[in-house]
Amino acid sequence: MNSLRNLPLPTLKTFEAAARHQSFTKAAAELALTDSAVSHQIRRLEEALGCSLFEKSGRSVVLSDAGRIFAKVVSAAMQDIIGAALRLSDAGQVQGRLDIACPPMFANTWLAKNIHEFCRDHPAIECHIRLVENQRVHELSDIDVGVSFGAGGWADRWSTLLAHVNITPVCSPVLFDSIGGSLSHPSDLHRVTLLHWDDGSEWRRWFFEAGAPGADQEARHLYCSDLGMAIDLAVHGTGVALVSDTLSGGDFRRGILIKPFPFSIDAFGGWHVVCNTASMHRAGARLFLRWLLTAFGRDIALEALP
Repeated sequence: MNSLRNLPLPTLKTFEAAARHQSFTKAAAELALTDSAVSHQIRRLEEALGCSLFEKSGRSVVLSDAGRIFAKVVSAAMQDIIGAALRLSDAGQVQGRLDIACPPMFANTWLAKNIHEFCRDHPAIECHIRLVENQRVHELSDIDVGVSFGAGGWADRWSTLLAHVNITPVCSPVLFDSIGGSLSHPSDLHRVTLLHWDDGSEWRRWFFEAGAPGADQEARHLYCSDLGMAIDLAVHGTGVALVSDTLSGGDFRRGILIKPFPFSIDAFGGWHVVCNTASMHRAGARLFLRWLLTAFGRDIALEALP
């Protein structure tokens, strides 16, 4: 216990680098240390913990079982520390206007429920959110950052994937209970109203891939032009909508939406963040990109920011 109270904290950075590279030599190069200095620090840490973190594998090293557990925790903690440091150092320095464009379905669901975190951490940045049609987001030249659903790879724009999208039926617990708390087969959905934000194509494809083609013809239907409204209708018990975890994850966690079926279908695309070259060099835009990528767990894309 005394050794843990005196845990050699400087060695954690060395351990994180060695674990990430699975190599003492590469960790030494990254940290501007000698190989022997890295080995010495790892031994100090292992002595304090009372277990081996690495095992020999030929001329290389690999993480032990204990090392894999510890590396996961240390890596997450390091990311949190770096993220907090960046926010503290940048929050008081960056200011001005930030123009964000996205379709209503993203703005009214994900962005509206999460952007308060960015505004809290960067009070000097004045956000302006513009709602535009999804296919126009990447065409706009007077915005700093855009979010759009599609395949990505737009010409003359930097973009990266935030989340691939799969969609599945969702409804409110109240509606589920009102029909007896049971939906055992896709054809059981004839007892509820199907909520659409398109012409019904997504529901038809879901029924087909779920093994019940044509079952949608037996149900009642309600059509609206915005997915955000379809989700709100589902939350209020009007019917069942097809949505993704990306846009309704918070509703699932709060228990105001549930998934009566485990089966989902590919939406043939994903949510991407897009930015023009000029905006990539603006501090406010880069802060927003960091925040957005972190929120979606896209650490690899975060490291690859130009």
